Amino acid sequence: LVRRALQVADTSAQHIQAWWHKVASQKKEQQRLKVLVDYVRKEWASVLLQAQVRAWAARARYKRCQEAARTIQTHWRQHARRQEQGTAASGCAGDVDLLIEVILG
Repeated sequence: LVRRALQVADTSAQHIQAWWHKVASQKKEQQRLKVLVDYVRKEWASVLLQAQVRAWAARARYKRCQEAARTIQTHWRQHARRQEQGTAASGCAGDVDLLIEVILG
């Protein structure tokens, strides 16, 4: 009778220990998943932030290039206008006939 009671107690203890081990493993896995989700969220946020900064820098570079092109075009047009006004004022013909012969020996 005592032997049977010890066997039942031993089996019950094994069941409880297995259940507790399962609960502890599940809790540990949930914690691991939570940490993983937090890590992925932070990683994604940093990637998104870097992309935003790179896009902002690219737009700033594009705007600087656009402004530089606008400045060059403005100055070139002013230069061309002055040249044309100077040519018209001096009475010179705007067309120049130029013939260049290239002789390769």
